[in-house]
Amino acid sequence: MKLKQSVIAIISVAVFSMSAVASQEQHSEHEAPHTNLSDVAIKNAEITIAKAGSQEINVKQTMFGVIAPNNNNIVHVGAKYKGLVTSLPVNIGDVVKSGQTLAVVENVTTGTAFAVKSPINGEITERYTNIGEVVEQKPLFEILDSSSVWVELSAFPEDIESLRENQTAFVYDLHNHKTVEGVVSYISPKMSGGHIARARVQLPNESGHWRPGMHVKADAVTDIFTASLAVDNDAIQRLEDKPVVFVQEGNRFEARSLKLGRTDGEFTEVLSGLEGGERYVVENSYLIKADILKQGAGHSH
Repeated sequence: MKLKQSVIAIISVAVFSMSAVASQEQHSEHEAPHTNLSDVAIKNAEITIAKAGSQEINVKQTMFGVIAPNNNNIVHVGAKYKGLVTSLPVNIGDVVKSGQTLAVVENVTTGTAFAVKSPINGEITERYTNIGEVVEQKPLFEILDSSSVWVELSAFPEDIESLRENQTAFVYDLHNHKTVEGVVSYISPKMSGGHIARARVQLPNESGHWRPGMHVKADAVTDIFTASLAVDNDAIQRLEDKPVVFVQEGNRFEARSLKLGRTDGEFTEVLSGLEGGERYVVENSYLIKADILKQGAGHSH
């Protein structure tokens, strides 16, 4: 009889214990993934924290293109009269000043020598004559003032809809060595056979870095608005294929699933999942993600 009672007691305890475990597991399933870190672990992780709040978002449209000469800065210089070229003190690649002598030509009718001078500051990009040639009504030189250049961009139909003249554009060389700010100055009214339109950005180029023929990337700012709530893009990770940030409450870091809006590549608008003023991890947020995946929710260091 006593043995029977003991067996019943053991079974009852086992059933209670299994129910408690099941209850805890059910609770864990509905609890947001999180981890607890000690002060030392937080310091060693070198994480940075930001406070969620409003943020100006500069929505950008990315396009690719090539640097081209500014047609307004190209001149072709010729002789006023038919004559014999007797002097050529400049050549292709030479930098010249406005008023500088480029050639001396002897008038074949009067025998008078006259100077052919540069009308602008720039660089000789083409020379079409040599000493001893008789020239008449043809260009002798091409001169390019490269202090400003054009960026000829390829704009697809979805790009054109948001592009406007006078929008600010940031242009980058493909090695990300330099960035310069320009303005969208022209959008073609026609599409090419490949359903591509041309958009143009005019750039300052006093340094000469932007050489015609160089391939570049450009971000045109198509909209500017203030998001009532936004997070730093470096903070966003993915858990269970959803965008999350890790909210800090003391030593506890909880994954919050977010519904995101528009982004400018630096900050992203938050539509739901986070409250203003909440503190979230920015730098090294991937370490929090790794700890949650490795240790499981609720693990303490």
